[in-house]
Order: sequence, then structure tokens, then C-alpha cells
Amino acid sequence: MIKSPAPLSGTARNMAAFRALESSKPARERLFFDRYSTRFLPPFQRVLVACSKLGVLRRVVELYADRRAPGARTSGIARTRLLDDWLSEEVLNGARQIVVLGAGFDCRALRLSSLDSIAVFEIDRPAMIEHKNCVLASEESARKNIKRVPVDFLEESFADRLLNAGFSSELKTLFLWEGVTNYLNARSVADVFDFVAGNAPVGSRIAFTYVHADAVAGRFPSPGLKPLLRSLRRRGEPWTFGFDPEALPNYLAAHGLALLVDLGAADYRRRYWQAPDRSVGYEFYRVARAEVAAHATS
Repeated sequence: MIKSPAPLSGTARNMAAFRALESSKPARERLFFDRYSTRFLPPFQRVLVACSKLGVLRRVVELYADRRAPGARTSGIARTRLLDDWLSEEVLNGARQIVVLGAGFDCRALRLSSLDSIAVFEIDRPAMIEHKNCVLASEESARKNIKRVPVDFLEESFADRLLNAGFSSELKTLFLWEGVTNYLNARSVADVFDFVAGNAPVGSRIAFTYVHADAVAGRFPSPGLKPLLRSLRRRGEPWTFGFDPEALPNYLAAHGLALLVDLGAADYRRRYWQAPDRSVGYEFYRVARAEVAAHATS
């Protein structure tokens, strides 16, 4: 049996650090601004981010991060912007409900003005939800549209919890599932896709990330992969699930979903940066978007 990861995710903290580092850049250079991300960092990382407002020091920190995990930072930053863009697009196209699956320390519900009047459900493990509630308590006192639902995907079914929290099966919905599938198993991943197809109107969508199955097995040709896998195992957050991109369209179709787009890290980095060195490493980390085409049947 796959065990649930440590109470507070180290990966979620790393992503918060990447977002904070990007947000320390001048407005003309950054891909997004997340003023909440530093609140989830330990003191020494907060100091590094504060120092990174000076361009030279920021570049030193970036180089250090890129050497330790080639491509992880640039992939994470470009992926954040891509999902921001997709989310805003879905709202413009009529989505009236957002479900963030495995929300971690993501703060889109606060930092994206397009979500101010839209119901946002954030699902994550109880310890993560409790910590996030404490960190953001002062910011959210007047916000009634954000609901957090504690669920462990590996141990519990999230369907009843989400429906009991007020999720409406009648509203066009965007499900956002970032940085989660690679920590689950086949059953829990399938359960989520089945729920989406069976409980959201046709035309609703899910944007999700996944890791190439060859990377989970340590076979993908990418710099720094093997040390990364060792590091994840040491901190109790090993990758346990991946997809073969060629098999993904048929897999989703079997679960009532139609694949719309599937991008590797090099693809989505090129959307925002032209420099060649921005497209090195983490090519195994992919982002896809699918649409509810037909309701799943039991």
C-alpha cells in the first residue's frame, strides 16, 4: 500500500519558494505575482527571497536551485503561469465553479481577481488544510467563496466530502489538479477522473499535471532525474504513478473525458520564454487539459 506523504509537503514548500522567487522580480520581468507564497516558507528561505529583490543575488539563488534540480524551477514557474491563463480562460468561457484538487499552498483563489465571486473548493490532506487556514486567516476573514475540504486521496473518497461542502453538479466547472497524480496510485487517479466525468456538466474541464511513466521508473533521459528520485524517497514523497503520453487520450476517453492538449515542460516554457537555457530539464513533467464529453457510467 502507498502511504500518504509527510503531514506538510516538502514539494508544496518548494513550489511556494519558486513562486516567491519569481514574485521578487520587477513587474516587467515576472510571469505572475504571488504575495502570499513567502508566508509558507521557513525563515531562512524568507531571507533568501527578500535578498532576491536585488537582481544579482536573485540570479545566484536561481542558479543554485537550477543546479540542484535542473529544470524544476523554470518548469514550475511556467506551469503556474500556464494554469493561471487556462483558469482565467475557463472563467471567461462560463465556468462558475472551481475545484482545486490537492491545493497545497496554491493561492490562486486569493491572487486572481477573476475568482473573487466564484465558488472555489480546495481539497487537500487535513494537515495541509489546517496549516493553510492558519497562515491565511487574516487574509480570508471577509472571503466567503473559498471552501476547504480535508481529504486524503489515498485513504478516503473525496466525492461525498465535496458534494457535502456545497459542490453543484449543475454548474460548469474547472477542476485544477496540479502536482498530485504522481504521488497517488491507479485507483485514486481513476476515481478523480470518474468523478469529474460523472458529476460535472458536459463542457466542464480538468487541467492536470502528470509525470511521464518512464520518469517514475527512472528511465527518462533528463538531467538530474536519478538524484531527484532519491531525494523524493528520502523525504517520504516518492513518485508512485505516471502516464505514457501516447496512451493518455484513450485512457481519458475510457473515463468519459476528451483530451484537448498535452504539453511537456519544454513546450510550456517556450510559451513564456525564448531563451534556450529555459528549456532544459524536467521534460518529463507534463500538463494536460481535458473536457467532459460524456458522463461516466457504472
